[in-house]
Amino acid sequence: MLFLVGTRDSNIKNGVILNEKCPKCNTQDALHFSIYKKYTHVTLIPLFPVGKTVYIRCSNCEENFDYEDLSESAQLQLRNEKLDYSIWMFSGSIIIALFLIFTINRYFENKDEAGVLIKNPMQGDVYNLKLNNGYYSNMRIDKITADSVYATLNDFQAYIPNEIDDLNKPENYSNRKVYYSRKDLIKLYQENEILKITQEKANGFSN
Repeated sequence: MLFLVGTRDSNIKNGVILNEKCPKCNTQDALHFSIYKKYTHVTLIPLFPVGKTVYIRCSNCEENFDYEDLSESAQLQLRNEKLDYSIWMFSGSIIIALFLIFTINRYFENKDEAGVLIKNPMQGDVYNLKLNNGYYSNMRIDKITADSVYATLNDFQAYIPNEIDDLNKPENYSNRKVYYSRKDLIKLYQENEILKITQEKANGFSN
């Protein structure tokens, strides 16, 4: 997916600077202003506002002016203008924050559940692993004894943790057999080499 990062302007207020004369033609109440809010976006989804720009134009002589060209009283009027910032300018940040909260909560939920399952392995359990080479894979539990656990390693590896579950297909497990003592298995979990446990139940799988 391609993400485009940039900035855009949004017009948030227009009006007239009252009781002020145009610096060029001296026409009263002819200075019209437009205030634009600049915001950062990712693929057109607003993240947060980053600044504002004010455009001033005389409706009589049609001259454009900078904020600094105005009198102090006119500048004060513009500074005192009440601006309504739409929540949509923060929509991207809100989405990112909610996603992070969901991801963190999901991580700790999986961690808590895995902490229970690692002490009670069952035949058919699938463990998501972080390998020594920096890749990720799974292993399937084949047999459990009083002090040992026997498993088959997946023949395939993934580049990122989110892809591990896609490897869990029966045809991807062949003859790469391993076994661990129950103590060593718990140690792997404590060292974060076992990332997730999917346990087979009567009605399917539990994540």
